[in-house]
Amino acid sequence: MSKKSMSKKKRRLRTILVVDALLLAAIIGVVAYQELLRPMELKGGDEVVINLGEEFEDPGTSSKLAEVTGEVDNSTVGDYTITYTRGSTTLTRIVHVVDPSRLVIGLKGSARTLVREGDPYIESGAFAVDKDKGAVPEGEITISGEVDTSKPGTYQVYYNASSGHVTQQVSRTVEVVPKSEFKADTDGIAVLMYHYIYTSKDKPDDLNVNYTIDTDFEAQLKYFVDNGYYFPSFAELRAYVEGKIALPAKSVILTFDDAQHGFFDYGVPLLEKYKVPATSFVIGTQNGVGKIKLRANPYVQFQSHSYDMHKGGGNIGHGGVISAMSQSGITADLKKSFAMTGNTDAFAYPYGDVTNAGKAAVKDAGTKCAFTTVNGKVEKGDDFRCLSRVRVSGGNSLNVFVSRL
Repeated sequence: MSKKSMSKKKRRLRTILVVDALLLAAIIGVVAYQELLRPMELKGGDEVVINLGEEFEDPGTSSKLAEVTGEVDNSTVGDYTITYTRGSTTLTRIVHVVDPSRLVIGLKGSARTLVREGDPYIESGAFAVDKDKGAVPEGEITISGEVDTSKPGTYQVYYNASSGHVTQQVSRTVEVVPKSEFKADTDGIAVLMYHYIYTSKDKPDDLNVNYTIDTDFEAQLKYFVDNGYYFPSFAELRAYVEGKIALPAKSVILTFDDAQHGFFDYGVPLLEKYKVPATSFVIGTQNGVGKIKLRANPYVQFQSHSYDMHKGGGNIGHGGVISAMSQSGITADLKKSFAMTGNTDAFAYPYGDVTNAGKAAVKDAGTKCAFTTVNGKVEKGDDFRCLSRVRVSGGNSLNVFVSRL
């Protein structure tokens, strides 16, 4: 081939390449133009929640031309903004990095709920505390799952609580027991009234019967677990009192008055060890909100010991101010206390002082069970507005303790 022919061929090749390049550029331009004509949308939600330490996988947008700016620090709790820009269009996504341990959820009553065949299923519910914000109202905890008490078997009920972009779930196993196999209580339910827990290395200066040493408390918990005790909820107790359901023969409820630090420091770790639920009756004006947030635990539900009635000023019983208050005043205090605890399940009368106005207020406020300091078991037919409790006296032997159950 002559040099002239080769030169023409090269020129034709260059021309073809230029044309192809121009065509490709045109195609890219058309595609880009069409892309610009389409609205840019976020893939996924405009808010994303990830836990501490979890990698953020950006779902991006519907446009490949978007410029992405912003960073997420998954090692630090906070809200982070990711911005997507394409021309004059700007979209943003908020990424919430949360600490899931901030929200504590627990069951009211036993995790394994026993129901006698044919009895109605009493929903005991769950409780939750946001360590930053306080108690989650019981009405905001969603419940799912069905129980058919006409059919013996095992069922699951689920509880979900949410607060500040954090969600936690807990579940309950409900066992419907054939009526012929259900061993029912016949002599009343012991609702135990504890106060304070201490250790041999941290003895109170005013040591008295209200103080139980941790070793005795552990022996009591071990006895419950080893002997298959059942821990009813207050909703179940109310239904039992009204004759709607039977409760297992070995049933007991643990309550602690005053929300004292020894209970939390030395008692709660033992509740966790043996997986036994308990109730702390907390006083609103004695740093109630702070204690609820600081001491949140899945084995401890907080209930009312009044908001501001745990003080003198009355003229009956132990002189508690409740005896000098009107029904409306007591009701208002109870509702304020219930808003603090997030629960309306139980109320312990301050100093055990009970009045007719107090009993009426308990009903008005929607309380399921109210407790005095009168020593005794709860029996069918009792008035739910003034139920007895079995006082736990420190220093008693395990045999004496068991004899009172």
